[in-house]
Amino acid sequence: MTKFTTNKRPEADTASREHMVKVAETLKVSCSTDMPQFSDKTVSPQVERINERELTSIYALLAYVAYNQNVRQETVQMIVEAEFGVDHVAKLRRNDYMRAIEFLVDMKMDEIIN
Repeated sequence: MTKFTTNKRPEADTASREHMVKVAETLKVSCSTDMPQFSDKTVSPQVERINERELTSIYALLAYVAYNQNVRQETVQMIVEAEFGVDHVAKLRRNDYMRAIEFLVDMKMDEIIN
């Protein structure tokens, strides 16, 4: 008979979760996605961007990946921004949201950096 044990240190999980939330909050940079475009070119149609909840999920996953793989959050964020061709994760297209989540879940920093 297999006996399952619960985590003996639930306060460690709570502390870790709180730490990741704090880190995710520090990564939030006020970035206006509605900045006016100053050019004489024709105006392109507005691209639908990720919403606030999706952005929070991205930030939390950035913090989680960085924490688990022992790298800086800014490094992970720059890799995601480069992969999706945006200058800030807040400017990710809504169509790229699930792909960004999958990219972060599958990310192996030692394969990317080395």
